[in-house]
Amino acid sequence: MNAGPCHHLAMIQRLVLHVLLKLLLAAFMVGTWIDQRWLPKMGFPRNPSAMAADPDWCIARLKAAGALPEDAEITAFKVEPYKTNEAFRSLVATVDVHFTTASGPEIRHFLAKFAPRVNSLRDHAVYLLQENAVKEAGVYGELSADPAVATPRAWIAEVHKPSGNLCIVMDRLVDTVEISERDGCPAQKCGLAMDAFAAMHARYWNKDEATFLKVVPDPVIDYMGSLFEGDDAELFGDLIRATWRHDSLPPATVLHGDARVGNMLFPTDAPGSAFAFIDWQAARKGKGVFDVAYFLALSVDADVRKDNEQALLDRYHQGLIDGGVTGYDRETLFDDYRLEQMLVLGFVTLPFMSAESSTTRDNTTGLADLGEVWTRRMIAVVDDLDLLWLADRTGSDAAKLKLAFERSNARAWATLGETGEAGPRGESGRTR
Repeated sequence: MNAGPCHHLAMIQRLVLHVLLKLLLAAFMVGTWIDQRWLPKMGFPRNPSAMAADPDWCIARLKAAGALPEDAEITAFKVEPYKTNEAFRSLVATVDVHFTTASGPEIRHFLAKFAPRVNSLRDHAVYLLQENAVKEAGVYGELSADPAVATPRAWIAEVHKPSGNLCIVMDRLVDTVEISERDGCPAQKCGLAMDAFAAMHARYWNKDEATFLKVVPDPVIDYMGSLFEGDDAELFGDLIRATWRHDSLPPATVLHGDARVGNMLFPTDAPGSAFAFIDWQAARKGKGVFDVAYFLALSVDADVRKDNEQALLDRYHQGLIDGGVTGYDRETLFDDYRLEQMLVLGFVTLPFMSAESSTTRDNTTGLADLGEVWTRRMIAVVDDLDLLWLADRTGSDAAKLKLAFERSNARAWATLGETGEAGPRGESGRTR
C-alpha cells in the first residue's frame, strides 16, 4: 500500500524542521565560540569569581530588591563554589553577606547560579536551543515570589539570551536536607512532593500566565517522534507523538519539567523549614501529572512506587481540588498519568544522548551510577504498563507493543550487564 499524501507531507515537514534545527545549532555553536573566546561583558557576573571580584554590583542589587536593608554596612562578602563535583549541576556558589545595622551585626545566606561551563560547542548550542537559561531566569524572576510555587525566593534573575549566560541570586535554604538520587525518595516523604505539585499546578491551571513557558509545538513533537532508531522506531515514534500531543491539550499548567528528587529540598524540624523545588531549566507548560509521573518513575524505587502509587495520586488529586481545580476527575487523572509515563520513558535517555548540557567534564561524579538506578526503575515501569489500555488509547497494536517493550527491556538489562525476565502482565493491567 502506498503512503498517503498526509504521510509524505509529515515526512517533508520533519525533514525541513531537521534542517532548520541543524542550522540553528550551527549558529548557536558559532555564537558560543565567540562568547567563550572574547568573554564580552554581560552587565552581570558570568561566574562565581566574577561575582566575588565585584561585590558592589551584587550588594546594590540585593538592597534594591529588598533582600538587604538599605542602611546595611557591609563587613564581609564571601563567595564560595558549591558542589562542583556533582552530576547535573550548573555553576553554583554560596554567597554570605555580613553586615551591621543599628540593630547590630547580621548575616544573610544566598545561593548564586550561573550558566554551566561549556563542555562542547554542540552541548551549549542544545542548551540555547532549549532556552534553558531563559526559562530558569523567568521562573525565578516571575514565579519565585508566588507562595504557590515551592522554590527559593530569587532577588536577582538576569539572563543574556544570545549567549545563555545568566545570574540568579536566591535565598539559600539552610534548614533543608537533600535525598540522593540513588537512595530514592522514601514513602513518607513522597507526599510532600505531591502537595507541592498540586499547589503549583492548581495555581496556574489553564491560565494565561507565565507566558514565557510554552507547550511543546506540533513540529517539535513530530521531530522528537522521529529520533527513535531500530526495528521498533516507527512504533515508538507514533506512540510518543500521540502522547506528546495529548500532553499539549488543555488544561495546561506550569510544570517543573525535571521533577526528580535531586531537584528537591526537604524540610527539617527547624521552624519555618519547608519543601522546595530547585533547578528550573526544563520548565514548560503541559499536563500537570507529567511532573508526578516523572517523579514517581525516576525518583522512587519500584516497590515503594507500587505500594504507594494510588494513594499518592489520590493525595495529588485532592490537592488540585483544594486548590480550586474543577472538572478533572480521578479517572481522567489516572488516564493522563499513564500516558505521561510514556513521555518519561522517552525522556529518561536524553541526558545520555546529548540534551543535558549542565553535565560537564568537571561534574560527572555519579552519572553512571544514576544511569543504572534510573534504568532499573524504568524497567519496572515498563513491566507495569497496561498494554491493552495503552494500545486502545493511542491507536497502537497491543501485540506489537508487547514485543517492542520486551525488546526495549532486554536492551536495558543488557546495559546493566544482566538478564531479566519481564514480569507477568495481566490483560486488565493495574487497578485504579
